[in-house]
Amino acid sequence: MAINYLREFSGYVLPPLALVILGLCLGALLSRRNQDLGKIRIVNTANGDVFPITGRETSLGRHKNCDIVLNYETVSKQQAVIICKKDGWYIKKVSGAAAEIKVNGNTVEKPAMLKTGDIIQLGGVKLLFENHANGR
Repeated sequence: MAINYLREFSGYVLPPLALVILGLCLGALLSRRNQDLGKIRIVNTANGDVFPITGRETSLGRHKNCDIVLNYETVSKQQAVIICKKDGWYIKKVSGAAAEIKVNGNTVEKPAMLKTGDIIQLGGVKLLFENHANGR
């Protein structure tokens, strides 16, 4: 008898609860998606090519599937990712990438925070990081 009551109770309570949870998840997803990332870009210092950063995660490398393709032999196929976190922008090396990453001449071993004016070096390519939204 208690099992039947539990089944009947869960049949009324669980579907609305599932809808509430689904609504909260969708709301969180959509609010992050529409968040303004500002005017973030990197500039190739050798030729002036400008690459806007439009997503919370932007991949850099030689492979055509990267968000920013750097067609230089000294750059790994998938070398780095620029990530937006709550406290700013970071760059990290992709696991298995052969070429090193430097920020302002310092080798990046773990995610490194980026600020306007930083020089990112991927292989032999130098890129200028610019954040015109808030000067970070």
